[in-house]
Amino acid sequence: MDSYTLNETVERYSYTGSIQSGPYLFQPIGLPVFYDIGYNNGEIWFACDDSDSPIKAFNTAGALTGYVMDTVVPAANGLCFEDSRFLWASDIHADRLYRIDLNPTGIAGGGVLAGHSLSCSMNPFYSIVTVSGEGYAPDAVLEVFDLSGRMVLSAPFNGTFTWSGCSEAGDQVSPGAYIVVVRDGLHRENLSLVRL
Repeated sequence: MDSYTLNETVERYSYTGSIQSGPYLFQPIGLPVFYDIGYNNGEIWFACDDSDSPIKAFNTAGALTGYVMDTVVPAANGLCFEDSRFLWASDIHADRLYRIDLNPTGIAGGGVLAGHSLSCSMNPFYSIVTVSGEGYAPDAVLEVFDLSGRMVLSAPFNGTFTWSGCSEAGDQVSPGAYIVVVRDGLHRENLSLVRL
């Protein structure tokens, strides 16, 4: 009879997000408090105590790669992936479960969403950059996040937006990497920018 050695890593978490063992799940990413974690295709998803996006995804280097807005899921305390497309989230305070399609391809009635795209005038940029997009609804919003997941700027998006590297308060942001997100009720696209 062959003998095998089973190497296991046991990671123990508390509701405040503290960990007692584990590899790279806890980079300093600046989340206020988080309650649960899900891992999918190289991304770590957090159910967190963030008022505008209670579910955030980061890569293993700690960079924000995606999020679920509070207009989709008001709060999240637990996460579980059904597969690479569907994420389940629980809100224990409202006694609700949510099944979130992370890759929507259609709308009710069988229609297919119109094509959409997002691009920028230059990347990296020094003083200004213009973000352009097609296929978004008139109520689209552009948001800029730093790599810790903090929102730097939010503005209406009508197909183009010129960013001068300033925060919503009018302060110049530091050089570095930023995530631009354009979203409407049907689409969401991310674009990484580097400010020199």
